[in-house]
Amino acid sequence: MAADMRTSILMMLIVLLLAPVTAASSSGMNFLNATTATAADAYTNSVTTNANNTLIASSYGTFVEIHNASSLELIERFSLEREIFDIDFSPDGQYIAVSTFADTTVPNSIRVINVNDMSFKSEMARGNIRPGNIDWSYDGSMLIAPNINNGASVFNSTHMGEIFGLNGIHTSDVTCVAFSRTGEFMLTGDELGRLQLWDNTGEPIDVEINVDEEIVGCDFSDMDVKFAAATKSGNVYSYTVSGDLLQSRDFGENFGVRWSYTEDILYVLESDSNPELKAIDGSTFSDLHSTRLVHMSLDFSIIESNGMLAKFYVSTNTNHIAIYGSPPYPEGYGMMGSDLDGDNVPDTLDMDDDGDSFKDDWDFNCLNVTLCSREPDLTTIRSIVVSLDSDTLIVEDIYTMSSENTYMFRNLSRRSILADQRISYEETNMIESAFCNNMDKNDYLQRLENSLELSFGEVANGTLQCEILAGLSFSKTFDKEQLQFSFKTSFDVSPNISLPLTIYFDNQISVLDSSITHMVENHPILIEQITLEGDSLTTLWWNSDGDQKPQLNFTAIPQQASQINTFVELLNDNIILISASVTGLTLLIWVLIRRRNLNSLILDDSEFDEELNLEESMEQSYLEYVEDEYTKPQPIVDDGFTNLQVEDEPIITETIPSEERPTDRRAFMIDDDEEVSVKRSVRRRTGRVDRNAQGPIMSTKRKRLDGKLDIPGEKLITAKKPVRKGTKDVLTSKKVRRVKTVKKDD
Repeated sequence: MAADMRTSILMMLIVLLLAPVTAASSSGMNFLNATTATAADAYTNSVTTNANNTLIASSYGTFVEIHNASSLELIERFSLEREIFDIDFSPDGQYIAVSTFADTTVPNSIRVINVNDMSFKSEMARGNIRPGNIDWSYDGSMLIAPNINNGASVFNSTHMGEIFGLNGIHTSDVTCVAFSRTGEFMLTGDELGRLQLWDNTGEPIDVEINVDEEIVGCDFSDMDVKFAAATKSGNVYSYTVSGDLLQSRDFGENFGVRWSYTEDILYVLESDSNPELKAIDGSTFSDLHSTRLVHMSLDFSIIESNGMLAKFYVSTNTNHIAIYGSPPYPEGYGMMGSDLDGDNVPDTLDMDDDGDSFKDDWDFNCLNVTLCSREPDLTTIRSIVVSLDSDTLIVEDIYTMSSENTYMFRNLSRRSILADQRISYEETNMIESAFCNNMDKNDYLQRLENSLELSFGEVANGTLQCEILAGLSFSKTFDKEQLQFSFKTSFDVSPNISLPLTIYFDNQISVLDSSITHMVENHPILIEQITLEGDSLTTLWWNSDGDQKPQLNFTAIPQQASQINTFVELLNDNIILISASVTGLTLLIWVLIRRRNLNSLILDDSEFDEELNLEESMEQSYLEYVEDEYTKPQPIVDDGFTNLQVEDEPIITETIPSEERPTDRRAFMIDDDEEVSVKRSVRRRTGRVDRNAQGPIMSTKRKRLDGKLDIPGEKLITAKKPVRKGTKDVLTSKKVRRVKTVKKDD
């Protein structure tokens, strides 16, 4: 049992040691520059360099172009009049082998370019109609390329005659071929995933390897110890020459693998949404370092120095070959001479004297009569924005690229530009990822922290955030807006920030040797301070010994009391006086109400009811009396009565209104005295009741039979003097003859 446990532990340790590590550090390499193809619509698909790294050869469509590796100038352009699959420099750098589409009418599809005289060799050979690579032997004496017979052919590089064919094993088109470093072996892989080893005489080695997927890349390691193969979906495998599987790993979509020339390092070119060149340990497949790319990638060529990656070239599927490496110092750096912007390059060699991202010959961004090339545009020079947030100091370092470099980056990521003429978010994120991941963040944070000095406390624990601010998303290739990106750093201030606080900058830091900032102007700097009130204060800081170092002063915000706070404070300060005043006013109101209540008499309910009953009985008696006194006259039918005319006293009647016409006058009716009386609500009376000998003196309004009210204080109208409706303004007296019926005398 103990033996089994020891075996299990040993197996676990082996697995841990062999397991790949996915976290890789940055290689320190950044985008340097790019060659430009003659055709604006070129799609470069292969690239190769000569032995001494002085020439860059690339292909697109039916053309091969050769550029100078230093100046990037075009040296020569060749047309082959058919689609080019692959190109490769010979080991000595004198020839370039070109594999093209093998047309049935013109079968000779493999050509060789003599670099010395920039011409084609007359000798040619036949290749395949299926895309595949081409490879030179270690001494340059032979060439290997896929053929049309589901195999590969080995040619003599001098006369291009076939030495032998590698046929009879594959059942599909060969897509990858390779010579070993010692020349002892050859390797072929097909589109079905079959890998086959061959000896140097063209005989197959009894090793059967099948990965069940199209092979897109294959190569031997140094000393022919092992070989690797990459599949179309991104799986990478390593095997011994005896056919034993060593390692496998899924890297995502890729377009080839390369072993280091002297070290056990395997380079894998990923080409997904975040393309990068990864360097992995050849034994464990653990990540060593990586370089993010700002474009698509189809092929690559590496240059090593002392076993380390020094530079590499990538075909971009655009009209560029992108170049990556360690950023060099600009030409003329450190030389003596007048230097306006302080970038250590004399103005005589500096293409941008004022550091505003506009070349001197095209610098027209000024508003006065001075020379524009010596007056920087404050919107395009490097700027540093400083602000405070609680106990955090925030420093945002903003850079602006020139128009030429902006156009180049847009063109390198032009996958969506071809469709909608604008950069997409995906492409912006791809470039942003390359800018941020390829820089040495620790170096930048350390330099920035050392350049800051506080009047109280110190900064620590810096965190860096990198982002593109403008110039890419939804921009066309030649839009005028320039590409801007920033490094935003947040520092903890210890102990806590205490105001007032002064921040000093000791020097203008530069990380052009470890970031993409080598492509932009680093000096001078516009210092922008965001005060605690939210205001912006700017200072132009020139990079010279005599220039005063900027000092940023942060003071406490003066508290302005609001009206509500002022009112509350006033209440608190005079609470005693206000309380006494309120209490006194309350007592005064209570006394006045009490005094008024004492002067009024409130009758008992019983007295009030008796008075109401008395009023109702008297009103009923009065109504009965009026009904008895004023009744309708009955017609006299007795012959014993006769009509006599008797003069009676005048009755007051209302005059006819002046505007009433005689025709409008209404005839006299007997029923006029029986008008409906208007009902009035009886109000209760309180207080003292006056009485006389006949009873209580009534002062209420009485209803009359003619519908009017008998109002106390007004003149009473007797029953003998009825008043008819008329004008209310004028009352006139008129004699009326009244007929009285009397009984005849016998």
